[in-house]
Amino acid sequence: MKITNEILHAIIHCNQKAFLKKVQENLLPKTEFQTVFETLKQKQQSVIQTKLSLDSNFHNIDYSSDLKFEKGKIQLQISFKNTEVDLRLDGIYYNQRNSFTPILISPFEKVQKSDKLFIALESHYLKQNFNFKIEEAKIIFGNQQKSTKVKLSNLAKDIKRAITTIEQIKKSKTPLLFYKISHCQICEFNPICSEKLKERDDLSLLGNLKPKEIEQKNNRGIFSVKQLSYTFRPKKNPYRRRKFLPELKALAIREQKIFIQKLPELEKKTTKIFFDIEGIPDRDFYYLIGVIVKTENLATEYSFWANDATEQQDIFIQFIDLMNTQNDFILYHYGSYEIQTLKRIAKKLPSLYQNRINKIIENSFNVLTLFSNDIYIPTYTNGLKDIANYLEFNWTDEKASGLLSIIWRYNWELNPTSNLKEKLTTYNIEDCKALIKVQEWLISLSENNDKTVLANSIKQQNIFKWGVTVFALEHFNEINAKAYFDYQRQHIFLRTERKVYTAISKTKQTSKQYNRIDKRINLFPDKCIKCNNKDIKIIRSSKKPQIDLVFMKSGIKKQVIEYQGGAYFCKKCRKNFMVEDMRRLPTYGHNLMLWSVNQKIQYKLSTESIVNVLKDSFSIKSSATQMTRFKEIIATKYEETYNEIIKKMSQSKLIHIDETIARINEIDGYVWVFANYDSVYYQFRETREPNFLKELLQDFKGVLVSDFYTGYDSMECEQQKCLVHLIRDLNEDFMKHQLDEEFKQIISEFGNLLRNIIATIDKYGLKKIHLNKHKKEVEKFYKKVILQEFESDLAISYQKRFIKYKEKLFLFLNHDGIPWNNNNAEHSIKPFAKWRKKISKSLTKKNIEHHLILLSILQTCKYQGLNFFEFLKSGEKSIYEYSEK
Repeated sequence: MKITNEILHAIIHCNQKAFLKKVQENLLPKTEFQTVFETLKQKQQSVIQTKLSLDSNFHNIDYSSDLKFEKGKIQLQISFKNTEVDLRLDGIYYNQRNSFTPILISPFEKVQKSDKLFIALESHYLKQNFNFKIEEAKIIFGNQQKSTKVKLSNLAKDIKRAITTIEQIKKSKTPLLFYKISHCQICEFNPICSEKLKERDDLSLLGNLKPKEIEQKNNRGIFSVKQLSYTFRPKKNPYRRRKFLPELKALAIREQKIFIQKLPELEKKTTKIFFDIEGIPDRDFYYLIGVIVKTENLATEYSFWANDATEQQDIFIQFIDLMNTQNDFILYHYGSYEIQTLKRIAKKLPSLYQNRINKIIENSFNVLTLFSNDIYIPTYTNGLKDIANYLEFNWTDEKASGLLSIIWRYNWELNPTSNLKEKLTTYNIEDCKALIKVQEWLISLSENNDKTVLANSIKQQNIFKWGVTVFALEHFNEINAKAYFDYQRQHIFLRTERKVYTAISKTKQTSKQYNRIDKRINLFPDKCIKCNNKDIKIIRSSKKPQIDLVFMKSGIKKQVIEYQGGAYFCKKCRKNFMVEDMRRLPTYGHNLMLWSVNQKIQYKLSTESIVNVLKDSFSIKSSATQMTRFKEIIATKYEETYNEIIKKMSQSKLIHIDETIARINEIDGYVWVFANYDSVYYQFRETREPNFLKELLQDFKGVLVSDFYTGYDSMECEQQKCLVHLIRDLNEDFMKHQLDEEFKQIISEFGNLLRNIIATIDKYGLKKIHLNKHKKEVEKFYKKVILQEFESDLAISYQKRFIKYKEKLFLFLNHDGIPWNNNNAEHSIKPFAKWRKKISKSLTKKNIEHHLILLSILQTCKYQGLNFFEFLKSGEKSIYEYSEK
């Protein structure tokens, strides 16, 4: 296989294309894109040739060893051939330093990375086969013949990777692994590859999956869309929406049904407007706006066309003026392209039009978001064409697409007399009509359609062993409902079994609350609180019992105290006074609240269990609501203690930090944990944003030990990254890539280094005087392993990680008492995680915050060897002062 321009172009985009070029060479006809590209390029070359005033000696020549290059001269369209290569360069420049600069001519207005890599590969093969001295290449692009330099050293890794792939293709008799990519749209092999991808039901057919995601699923044994469809699991909380689920999309394709996470709710306006914008991305030029204004009985079409860039502003002003005449409207578009375009154009318009564009944007709606989040149609992608085709809408030109419209526009510019303008306006308006079709379908959408299924209603029978079985026939549901234990016991067995009848009768009796009065307290004073007169008269008296617990050395007992109070009359003052507002007197005493909170926080009993224990052990009747109130009262009382914990931690030399998810109904929140050797502090935040840390830890001057979450990088204090997290990641990736020798070397050498360090820690502890000796080993590890050149993507990704965090990985070598892992924080997360498993779906933010206050105090007491319940009973507010007693 000779290295040609076609092979190099192919290898940059797709391995399969390069392989097919090798096998089939140029047997297939050129695509419309290739024809237009070559025409535009020839036009560009002619302009450059005229501009440089080159004669025939300086273009369209074949290189030979006899050919002499003149210094300071450019030669265009020169071919280099031998047994290995057959390359055609757009140009080459021989400079005064006796080195060559290969030239690439691009007709487009922007330079892509693929352009840089192509000319870099050409340069590489020139150096290799013809011994040219080449340090950089040059790209001339756009109508203004702008130029940019390409340094080969900057692309060394990409060049090496491409060359390795070329060598593999040379030796291989079968194609390498390939996926469907965006380049497929303009590739001549698209029909061949599409057929093969559909035959193997390839995951890349799903437009939302990226190559890395596909690789991850392949590692799990999932290679086809059908296999992926079987991995869908309905969510536990049906009211909480999830992001786009490729497995649900795959299920829709397999079942040929529409799955809905949430029925769409579209605004009802008297005027519905649908619009679509066509443009040429590399020029930032927008030449066509199609609009359909639809009222109840009328649909009016508009097309605003720009012949060139000078007319671009005019068509947007026409569009804005049209929109300005509309009232009570909603503007539908598909994708973010249109709104991004309006925002970009607004910057170039007078302020009056900018304000109008802002109003237009406020009244716009992106229909694509519904298919990205809520609605799963049995199509491989969520593109407008796929969705509309599924709804039986067809374009006049079946091949029409956004990419093809760009080619048509280029062709029209080359030949303005053609019918391509009409073709473009038709395609543009048909895009709007397709959007109307989709919008009308969304409005008519309901869960009653045979092909429509609410995703929340899907049940995996092999998983929901204890769930409610939904039968296909309604009769079966009725029969099953009457087979439940409670129903049979309370409605059937009691009629035939006397023992069952007696047992049920007992449980139906209202449970009596046995509250024998143990102590009575009279709240009435002996004399008037104003004049000290003893001649007072009780005019209203009320009694209220308070149920509490008494803690003794050998146990706990219930105590009921009856308080008597009310109103009295002073015969001297001639005034009435209230002794005590009996309504404010709590029904349950402070000790009972402490005991209940202790059961909840320390022993993790459920609210229902605590209520039952109080009833069975103390004959105290309570409720779940009262338990929640107890926790709120005690948590509020100890807020001062809670704040003291983080204040003390900020003054320490070390803090471990971590975070974990905490869902509240449909909202994802996060619980952050801060820990050191003697304290633990929890805080709930609604987001994972770490901005609050700067204020919370503003006085902290010690070392922060954390995982590799990038949010911590903004902290100004010294940091130690958790090496356990790193070795877990290394191990997980190694299990998936055991044949990657470069990655294996990193793991092996890092393991040896870390093993030596841990041996020292085991012997001497975390003392820098003994750990300092390992700094040389760290430097040796970086020079020998990390700083070498890698080809493996995985090895390169870890190389970047080791370099980025070098100082933070081995900071503990410079300090006394700084651990190399974050296990302290991870251990502190476990108490919350265990509670999280038991919490109800109706949990509120306030409830979590109260729980975290008490959990912080509990864990801090444990870290200091204190009894949490004894601390609560003591009445102390400072754990640190209490621990010193």
